[in-house]
Amino acid sequence: MLVSVDVETTGRVAGYHEIVQIAVVPLTSEIVPVPDVTPFYMDVAPERPERFEPEARMVNGLDLQYLLNNCPDPWQAADLFDDWFTNLKLPLGKRLVPLAHNWAFERGFLIHWLGIESFGQFFDPHPRDAMLFALSINDAAVYHGKPIPFNYVRLGYLCQVYGIEVEDAHDALCDALCEAKLYRAMLASFGS
Repeated sequence: MLVSVDVETTGRVAGYHEIVQIAVVPLTSEIVPVPDVTPFYMDVAPERPERFEPEARMVNGLDLQYLLNNCPDPWQAADLFDDWFTNLKLPLGKRLVPLAHNWAFERGFLIHWLGIESFGQFFDPHPRDAMLFALSINDAAVYHGKPIPFNYVRLGYLCQVYGIEVEDAHDALCDALCEAKLYRAMLASFGS
């Protein structure tokens, strides 16, 4: 099952910084959210709040006291994710195929949160990534002696190029939904 994944974190270094918000949105083969399946979307209290960088707080807008007083800790959140995954009732051995913007970043935080074994049980090792797709399209343009179509590969910029409205940037659910719309738009225009 293809899922769009986004995390918001306390900083940029997986293993030192932590996930404070996560969204996992199941997608159909048309790359739209699966009807009647609620995305996994949750705020998470950090175990090491002193590591929550001011820059990260400014980007994601999450309030540390709210997280600490109202949200599950990472272990509770992982148990809830396991329950959510089980309720998908995927065939035996099937995993989630991640679609993310900068999967390398998301992956590191997910492995730190879930542990390498659990991560491997949940997520397929063949991700999709609109950022890498955009870079590949740029490479193809250069190879063919054409100007690159994308000056930047940030999610917000690429959404703007494809006319995708971003309502609440750096909210994990909004970014996951935007990534799915972007990937769908890129596939639709691929080769044209």
